[in-house]
Amino acid sequence: MKKYKFNNGTTFIEVILAMVILAIIIVPFMSAFVFSERGTVEAGDLLDASFVAQRRLEHLQSLNFRDAIVAGNGVREYLEEGVFAEVTAVPYHPANTRFFNLVVQNTVGRNLYITTPTAGRLLSIDTLTASVAINLNLTATGYTVVTVPASTQLTGTLTQGPALILFNATQYFGTHNITLNVNLVERTLEAHVYDTSANSSRIIISGNILPGNVRRFTGFTNRNFSMLRARVSIFESMMINTMPTAVMESILELPN
Repeated sequence: MKKYKFNNGTTFIEVILAMVILAIIIVPFMSAFVFSERGTVEAGDLLDASFVAQRRLEHLQSLNFRDAIVAGNGVREYLEEGVFAEVTAVPYHPANTRFFNLVVQNTVGRNLYITTPTAGRLLSIDTLTASVAINLNLTATGYTVVTVPASTQLTGTLTQGPALILFNATQYFGTHNITLNVNLVERTLEAHVYDTSANSSRIIISGNILPGNVRRFTGFTNRNFSMLRARVSIFESMMINTMPTAVMESILELPN
């Protein structure tokens, strides 16, 4: 009778080959799972950060123009949601980024203020008790703003090119003179002045600005708003060089 040999075991080499084959099959699936899980977490973080950024923008929309500029100072702060927010706000004009905004009005607590192209930077006079002069000095590299008689001073850098200032006095019904003194050094400036027929003589532009660069719009009574560009960035830490988790930008039209 012929005998048959049966080998029910496996060799070491066969085990190794089986493990290699399994690894070739399983590793891509595991990698896909890991990347999928990571993508899900990152998408959730982005969604949460976007909601926080949206709420910060909505908060800015609830403010007046001056307070929104102050709030948009670019300082990173910790929020109760466990993230850090950095809000910047600058006065906005569609034709010029070197834009200053001067507002004089009868609103109690913010009678006069001038905003600058630097985020969060402005000078403010809460109560007008006498005539005021605002000295605006522009050079090839920067600006200086000084209010007299308060003698408050604000300085900053400025990119090259012509500058623009909007002088809004449509909501001013006081009796004090408001003078904008302009001193230009290697720089040009265009001034747009909005006043009413009643206060036109009390809104004064002086200095070495070219007469042709002063445009008066007299008789306006409803320009009681200003525009700003707001940017909200959400971060996971206070580290300076970290990338934001979410960023939202908007052009807001706010009451003066």
